[in-house]
Amino acid sequence: MTRRIDHIHVHIGHDEQIRAEVAGYLQAAERSFEFVDEHTIEKVLPNIEVLLSGIAPRIDWAPAKRLRLLHFMGAGIDHLWPATGLDPKVVIANARGIHGLEMRDHTLVMLLAFERELPMALEQQRQRRWVPFLGGSLSGKTLGLIGLGEVGLPIARAARALGMRVFGLRNRPLPTPEVDSLFSLNDLFQFLSSLDYLVVTAPLTSKTRGMIGSKEIAQLPPHAVVIVISRGGIIDETALDAALREERIRGAALDVFATEPLPASSNLWSTPNLLITPHISGWVPGYVSRGVSLFLTNLRRLEDSERLLTEVDREREY
Repeated sequence: MTRRIDHIHVHIGHDEQIRAEVAGYLQAAERSFEFVDEHTIEKVLPNIEVLLSGIAPRIDWAPAKRLRLLHFMGAGIDHLWPATGLDPKVVIANARGIHGLEMRDHTLVMLLAFERELPMALEQQRQRRWVPFLGGSLSGKTLGLIGLGEVGLPIARAARALGMRVFGLRNRPLPTPEVDSLFSLNDLFQFLSSLDYLVVTAPLTSKTRGMIGSKEIAQLPPHAVVIVISRGGIIDETALDAALREERIRGAALDVFATEPLPASSNLWSTPNLLITPHISGWVPGYVSRGVSLFLTNLRRLEDSERLLTEVDREREY
């Protein structure tokens, strides 16, 4: 067994409740730690051996000569890149997988909301109007998933259990029994053209940034619904807004946005047939407990010179 890490630095913002939870779990694990923020981290950077972080600070990492592990409390780490000055030997890990089932549930809610015409029902309730309408069934519909990882695969399994046909899009041609048909990025237009629902669960990387723009949205059938739960920036929000206003697609649900919080001035707030949630698809009671537990497991594996459970591939950026 290698040397036990003496001290942990924690960079998770200023929310006192979250800080108290993290502190409680680290104290229970008998780990020495201290909090740093955007104003103090650069002063102590040369002494940091392990950093547990929420959003990565925008700093030059070159002075972090002792840094061995940079561990994030969330799955997305797009805020880290280009990681200026970060030594290639530093192990980067994230918290992917700790909220896959909740993000699955959130996606199912949005699928059923549109299939059973919930936006229409809510509008009629607001207007005190009693006008019966027809709702549909997910069974027999086609769901397309961009991203087949810890979030996408549970959605695929649940969708198939509901009788949906599932198409998947991924970069690597890995065996994926959870989907009925697998497409590559070269087949993106063909993939989009036959969907009833498009669900985006891919991480935001240099390859996925802006991958769904106006040309891609134009390939979707007019009855299609777009659901994005992973990261803003993958879909062109301006193009999506125009498609919805011009009724070129049926609807959309966004949990993530290119700019968060979504500004009050954003046109998206008034976009017809768009459901907005404030980046909460994976934020559930117990999230901090799960995140710190995974961190401590990975920390022990680092100390034992074992591969971490959620180590990030720098070339793939996730």
